Amino acid sequence: MKIPSNKSLVLPFKHSRIDNYLSNKFIVSSIPYKRVEQKLFELFVNQIDYEALANVDDNTSIIVSIPRSEIVKYVTIQQSLAVTKSMMEKSITFLDFNRPEIEYEHLSIFSRISYQDGVLEFETNHAIGKYLKDFQKQYARYNLEKIQSFKYVYSSTMYRILKMHMGQKRFTFSYTVNELKKLLQVDENKYVNFYDFNVNVLVKAHREITQMSVDNIQFEYNTGVRQRGIETIYFKIDTPFANSEADKSDFLEAITMNPDLVLDNVRAVMDMKYNFRSNHQALILENKSLLDKFVTLHIEFEHGLHPKVKNRTAYILTSLGLVYKNK
Repeated sequence: MKIPSNKSLVLPFKHSRIDNYLSNKFIVSSIPYKRVEQKLFELFVNQIDYEALANVDDNTSIIVSIPRSEIVKYVTIQQSLAVTKSMMEKSITFLDFNRPEIEYEHLSIFSRISYQDGVLEFETNHAIGKYLKDFQKQYARYNLEKIQSFKYVYSSTMYRILKMHMGQKRFTFSYTVNELKKLLQVDENKYVNFYDFNVNVLVKAHREITQMSVDNIQFEYNTGVRQRGIETIYFKIDTPFANSEADKSDFLEAITMNPDLVLDNVRAVMDMKYNFRSNHQALILENKSLLDKFVTLHIEFEHGLHPKVKNRTAYILTSLGLVYKNK
């Protein structure tokens, strides 16, 4: 699908789209949005059709339309008038933290934002297309309703950063204070000392994300052993998914170190918690791929990741392709 240079890819509005997907390059970029501006930006992101975008040129602009009925769920029409004007005037900065003085790019996100006949329409700058298409490589997935529920401007950005790392199965990470300020859109002249930055930014974002139990995310951060002259902040994410990933890593290490003992333990788990027929149990234990999948699902069950599954045995057998659902 080739879009002429003077045309845009028009994306029809789709109702009930819960999940947002955003390129990690967007997440680690800098957009100095206030909270209401963030809310409208999230509505825009929610409507991006990446499958359609994958088939057009990198420099293609897109048009997204949001009906009034969706806008007023989160902001008033009067608010949208004020903030869309400011959104047009702001730019996004893409930079490489490893080479911030050498590689960066400032771009306007939108070439036009209009509201007519009860529809708010966003048209992007054509140069943004290549960054949106980078979604194909690395992206974060997050829930629209949850991110719209944040009251605090830094909570939304911190949540996206956490989801980005979780998407890459990275549950411990660190940033320098300056890097984190850039990511959270904190003005460089604001909260100059770490105490103020911590109290006014990190503590509030941490409290809102963890107390709301968004995606069951619990996270901790610390400054290591340093109490003064703090340069680096260390994060650790604690979720059922993160814990299950840690257990999976332990299993893979154990099966390499002592496979016979591990198989004995897995067999005991099967006898105690599942109702497999002997032939199914033998197939799983004798096939490394099936064994890994079984252990993965069992660990996820133990960490509460599949709460709606009533019959775990049937679910696992179906997932492993050993039985088939009746159509």
